Amino acid sequence: MNTLSVRPQRDPWWWLPPLLGAAALGSLFLVDFFFYSFSVMYTDSCGPDHCPASVTVPLSAAPVLYGAGILLVLLSALLPWRLTVRPTRIALAATGVASAAAVVPVLLVIHR
Repeated sequence: MNTLSVRPQRDPWWWLPPLLGAAALGSLFLVDFFFYSFSVMYTDSCGPDHCPASVTVPLSAAPVLYGAGILLVLLSALLPWRLTVRPTRIALAATGVASAAAVVPVLLVIHR
């Protein structure tokens, strides 16, 4: 008997979620950098040792959230190019964009 090997079908649109995620991250970078730089200037008067945790925690979390967004979008591009992985690719890209978008509300709640 001759068995045919069935190869998984390649996703022709594999590149779309990572590309849209990277485009969204690029535009979010400008907004995030704007709020981050103003937050750092706002807290400049309290110095590095005298700021309360309500100020230092958001300033420490903002780059981590944006970096996690970049990693998730890159991971969505590195997944295999099969149709069965499409929902995972879309979810990773969307979660990466949501992680980077979460920086804005985090920085808006900084208060002394």
